[in-house]
Amino acid sequence: MTIAVMRVLLIAFLGLLIAGGGYDRARSEDKAPKAKPSDSMIIGVAQQFVLEHFKRQPADYFDVAFDIANIHPQDDKNYWAVVGGFMADAGGKNYKPHAFGIAMRLICPEHEKLTCWQMEKLVIDQTIILNN
Repeated sequence: MTIAVMRVLLIAFLGLLIAGGGYDRARSEDKAPKAKPSDSMIIGVAQQFVLEHFKRQPADYFDVAFDIANIHPQDDKNYWAVVGGFMADAGGKNYKPHAFGIAMRLICPEHEKLTCWQMEKLVIDQTIILNN
């Protein structure tokens, strides 16, 4: 399965998760940030969460290179969905493509701090890792 096909499937799957799970808009609007985080900040946080939750065995996937990610803004100004892909070395420079979809919320004004971001949904390679 190509990365393009995986992305389309992940976008559709993440859309269903977001629509089905809903979200509490009032919960994050009370703690609105002073300034909107940049796209690179949003993508960087999403990639950090993916790295933290990408399952790897001690000798596997020691080299990861992210591809272009797309941000899908939501109605809530402190809630984002990000879809992207990455290549991971499974050993011996045997790179394998992976895709991810993540929904996350900014929960405090200091968007430059990773602790101000809350991951609510994560899908990696069509596997649900988190669905809050």
